[in-house]
Amino acid sequence: MSRTNYIFIDFENVQEIDLDRIKDKPVKVILVLGERHRKLEVALVKQLLEYAPQVTLVETGRGGKNALDLVLSERIGETKKTDPRGYFHILSGDKDFDALIGYLKDNGTPAARRAAFSEIPILMNNGERVEFIIQYFATPTASGNKNTRPTDRKALESHIQHLFGKALTDSELSDTIAGLVARKAVAITDKNKVQITLP
Repeated sequence: MSRTNYIFIDFENVQEIDLDRIKDKPVKVILVLGERHRKLEVALVKQLLEYAPQVTLVETGRGGKNALDLVLSERIGETKKTDPRGYFHILSGDKDFDALIGYLKDNGTPAARRAAFSEIPILMNNGERVEFIIQYFATPTASGNKNTRPTDRKALESHIQHLFGKALTDSELSDTIAGLVARKAVAITDKNKVQITLP
């Protein structure tokens, strides 16, 4: 069973929103509006109406420094109470949220801050997914070692599903592996043994 991905948008910081990416995904969007957001672009309103079952608008109704940030943080806390298995994303360029993200992760809650919709793994298209996985395997961990590399196809599939919150369909998973092979980042033998060919 896939977990729900909650995307909390700091609308004071990020206005480029592509709700078409959430179609048919286990995603709920919480758009947090600041005091000065009295009007929204028509194109965004149309998307909000189209995806109304997946989107919630939160009007802070408060001004002042960090007012929106505090309301957004409170909403994450309330949502976590109702769905402790959720994956919590904050869409914002504001690094002040990193302390909250770190706190959630330290307490076993999957969470991340992203600057754009295209950076949220579950919302990526196939090309973006492939690039994300390549970067993941190529990036050293805090200890200086590379991330664990699967040695057979089943382990690779499991690894990819873990990276994407177990939300990929069989077709998306197959396309992602095909993309990795096409990019020569992964080699798979006839016996389904896997070699990550990145340095």
